Amino acid sequence: MKYPQLKKKKLTEDRPQAGPEQSNTQEQNEEHRNLKAARPRKLKIRGPIYHSIYRFRRLSRHQQRKHIRVGLALLALMIFLTGAFIYKDYHERPGILERSSLRATDVGTDSITIEWKGTRNTDSYTVYYKKADDEDPLSWRKETIENQKGARDSLTIKDLEEGTKYGIIIRADNDERTGFSTKEKYFSTRRNQKIEGKTHFTKLTCSKDFDLGMKAETKLSYKSDNEDIIKVGKNGKAEITGSGTATITVTAAETKEYLGAEFQTEVEVIETSPVSAGGAGAHIIYSLGEGDCEAVKYITGAGSVDIPQSFAYTGDQYIVAYGMHDAQRIITFDKDGDGKSVSVPKITLGHPNGFCYANSNKTCYCVRGWSGRAVTYKPETGEYGVVTFPMGASGIGYDRQKDLIYTCSRTGMAAYSIGDDGYTTEHRCGVVKHSGHTYTQDCGGHAGIMMRVLSGSNRHGTNYIDLYDMIHGQYLGTISCELSEVESATVDDDGYMLLLSNYTSSTDIIWKTPINIEDIGAGLED
Repeated sequence: MKYPQLKKKKLTEDRPQAGPEQSNTQEQNEEHRNLKAARPRKLKIRGPIYHSIYRFRRLSRHQQRKHIRVGLALLALMIFLTGAFIYKDYHERPGILERSSLRATDVGTDSITIEWKGTRNTDSYTVYYKKADDEDPLSWRKETIENQKGARDSLTIKDLEEGTKYGIIIRADNDERTGFSTKEKYFSTRRNQKIEGKTHFTKLTCSKDFDLGMKAETKLSYKSDNEDIIKVGKNGKAEITGSGTATITVTAAETKEYLGAEFQTEVEVIETSPVSAGGAGAHIIYSLGEGDCEAVKYITGAGSVDIPQSFAYTGDQYIVAYGMHDAQRIITFDKDGDGKSVSVPKITLGHPNGFCYANSNKTCYCVRGWSGRAVTYKPETGEYGVVTFPMGASGIGYDRQKDLIYTCSRTGMAAYSIGDDGYTTEHRCGVVKHSGHTYTQDCGGHAGIMMRVLSGSNRHGTNYIDLYDMIHGQYLGTISCELSEVESATVDDDGYMLLLSNYTSSTDIIWKTPINIEDIGAGLED
């Protein structure tokens, strides 16, 4: 059966014509398509991994399994080879030193002992060191030591400079391989320190507490071996608790910068009770013999004038007045060496019983007995002259600390200040009485203390030195001497008492005693 053929309708004929709105939409779409077409296309970058995956996916399942097996085998081989390399390197190469384990266990002034934690597979250690501020790369010095096979290894680096900072590097090595070096670490050598202070003090039981005066770079501590004589506080203040001799040990603390130090000083405390000088009786508080003193100068006269009568000390010279009534000489001896010069007085000295040198006006004074007249002598110019003091004197001394001239006689003592218009009396003091017959020789002075020298009936037997506090007018006690005939007294640069002894031979001696007059005077000051 044939069906009738239907005629196709032309859609364009039946479709309604576009209105003005629809026409605008088409134009916009056309413009959008044109703009899109004008844009550059983005290229899709596909790398080797993409292409490998792409090719892998195109393979058959059998081929894919084969490729996977080969890849796993290669991966296993790489892991095996890497592990073998790591294993071999671990067992051949020395271990890495820990810089934090490097430390200094002992530091001296010229050496540093270092210690570090040992590491595996090491036969030896190489230590490099140089000054930290030395920028020359060729200045590194090295030392090599064998592995000590302990938990920690150590080395003492010697011949270093005191108080200097050093950089140190360590490397572990073995016979097969060279290890890795640590980073530079710094250590400094320490400095020596010295405790500065006096080695001996002379005090009286009536002396006030005093400061030992020790100095060092670090903190000091003190210890007395006999606190029944001396107690010392933390600040170095010493308290007198009795008579006798005590040794004080002074210790300077050890620090990172300084080594510790130790110093000993001896304090000798003499038992005495000061009394008013006028009319009091003498009492012995100390005894001196040749074994207690040091002979610092042997002296001789000039020609037939060989009897020393008195002397003075200038700081670098001893000036001695020689002679009797008919001939006198003033002879100067160098403190060090054999230098000697002789001056013949242009004014008669008589019996030059007392003699001193005043540092303030560089003048020597000489007295010859109970008289206020004194002959002056200037060593620098050789000039002689005459001055008069208010009181008569048989001995004369000079206190360079107080800048006073002291005179003594059988009846009393006086202290004078030196002025342009003459000499003014500053202090007066009575004398004590000695049993038996005594002869007043000379006197000396220092730190407010007068040393009055007397001889007994046997002048080459026991002699005496009376100590007076001229500032307070007190008698402190008497020192007995077995040093032949003691003619005169003064002090040295450190305040120790010096004595001139006249021996029966042509050679006489200047003695240094262990008694420090400056210490005694300081202990009595207000």
